[in-house]
Amino acid sequence: MKKFFCLIATILILSLSGLAKGPVAEGKTYCCLGNYVVDKAINPIRVDGRNLETYVVNYENSDLSVRIGIDRSDKNCKRYIVVSDDLEIEYQSNKKFFGVRLLDKKYLDDGLSTSELSLDRPQYYHQKIITQYPERKSEIGCLKLISVYFPKLVKNYEKVFAFK
Repeated sequence: MKKFFCLIATILILSLSGLAKGPVAEGKTYCCLGNYVVDKAINPIRVDGRNLETYVVNYENSDLSVRIGIDRSDKNCKRYIVVSDDLEIEYQSNKKFFGVRLLDKKYLDDGLSTSELSLDRPQYYHQKIITQYPERKSEIGCLKLISVYFPKLVKNYEKVFAFK
């Protein structure tokens, strides 16, 4: 009987350890925020009654996190809805480019909108086209780009993303 319980406990431990997955992506921001880690989010972003596949980005030198929901409702354009405490914005990936846009009006009903007061305009225009031909980039590649570029869209991001 004791061997049976040990066998069950071993199987249970191995099963649970197989469910634990590491981060989806990680890398360097090349700024004061340090390294970032992208994980699947527990709480999805809801848009138009749908749960978007959502990821959370955490930075090494900041307590703040960023959530990114992927809206695939338009077959010609993936929209990455980025939500933080200070700014909500979207990145678009279509056949020609990957870059930042103000949130589409269709997200207003869900309480999402871009605050012009928090937006660093020069950075916004700098990020309008981050890369061309994004079909060469995977969704994970786009998440990595957002993780690096997004914080710079927040005015005075060095102060806003208070350091640990």
